[in-house]
Amino acid sequence: MRLFCSITAGAALAVLAILAGCAAAPPAGPTPAVAEADRPAVPLLRLPPASLGRTLQLQQQITVRYPSPQGEQTRDILALLEADAGHTRLAALAGGQVLARLDWDGSDLRVTRAPWAPAELVPERILSDLQLSLWPVAAIRAALPPGWRLDATPAMRRLLAGDELVAEIRYPDAATTEFVQRRDGYRLTIRTLQGEGARP
Repeated sequence: MRLFCSITAGAALAVLAILAGCAAAPPAGPTPAVAEADRPAVPLLRLPPASLGRTLQLQQQITVRYPSPQGEQTRDILALLEADAGHTRLAALAGGQVLARLDWDGSDLRVTRAPWAPAELVPERILSDLQLSLWPVAAIRAALPPGWRLDATPAMRRLLAGDELVAEIRYPDAATTEFVQRRDGYRLTIRTLQGEGARP
């Protein structure tokens, strides 16, 4: 199965937050009464591809908003994601060149990166945010460590650590996903242009 992800000109920085979630710059300070060191790390999901229970072939437009020293930045991306019972695959290109490829088979996470790919690109976080958005609620809940929970309705998912809302995902319509990672401060608006199996 081949997978390609094309990124609009100048959007390489957006890969720091794509779908996922790469680690964006942290917010300016800790949440009230909770020091950064006291907060549990956001879990990295590694759910088997087969637990998705369906196949995905999606072409998507992704608008990424993330904090920077110059203020909030916005980038637009075109992406294609493929997943089935054996593999989850994601690739990213910039300037006509491959930035990174990700292939997860349930045992090994294989990543290839261009020498010029930013160090902040975190494939494990990309995979985790993909699964948080798309995988069945029951599979996600079973994988969360103690102290974490996933609240879910057909139109929304909320990842919480105790009383802290860490991430919120909304599905305002069949073609749109809105992902907000509150702890790290990045936001994704994902619009499916064509494909199969977009809704969880």
